[in-house]
Amino acid sequence: MVGEKVVLHAMMKGSDGHYVGGLVNGARIVHFWGDVGTELMVRVDGDISLFLGYEEINFTAPVYVGDFMEYVGWIEKVGNTSYTCKFEAYKVATMCDRTDMDMTGLEHTAATACVPPILCGTATGSLYIAKKDQRGETDPAFVHEHTVKKK
Repeated sequence: MVGEKVVLHAMMKGSDGHYVGGLVNGARIVHFWGDVGTELMVRVDGDISLFLGYEEINFTAPVYVGDFMEYVGWIEKVGNTSYTCKFEAYKVATMCDRTDMDMTGLEHTAATACVPPILCGTATGSLYIAKKDQRGETDPAFVHEHTVKKK
C-alpha cells in the first residue's frame, strides 16, 4: 500500500487555458491530483474518501494548452483514518514552438516528447476515510474484486 503509485495521463485542452498564451492555471494540476488521490483510496481501502487538504503545493514549470501531462501519487503514511499522500505532475510531451527558426514549416499538430519529463509541480495532501467505511486493503495488483469490511 505505502509507496504503490497511481498514474493518470491527460492532455491539456483548449478549455484548460486560463491565461494569455495558453498558460494553464495551476488549479488544473491540483484538480488532477484530486483524481489521483481518489483512485489511491479506492484501490487501498475501497472508498472514494474525503480530501482534507494540501500541506504544501509547489509549481515548478509552466503548463500550456497542448501539453501532455502525467500525474503521479502515492501514499507516504497511513494513520487510523487518514492517509498522507505525495503528488507530482510531469510534462511528458509538448506542442512544438513554431516561432523557433528550426521549427518553421512544421504542421500545427507537431509535438515532441519531453526527455526527460519536466517536473511541473509537487504536493503533499491528506485524505480521510471514516473507520466504518474502510473495507481493508485490496489486492496489491489492484485487481477489481470485492473486499471484506474490517472488523
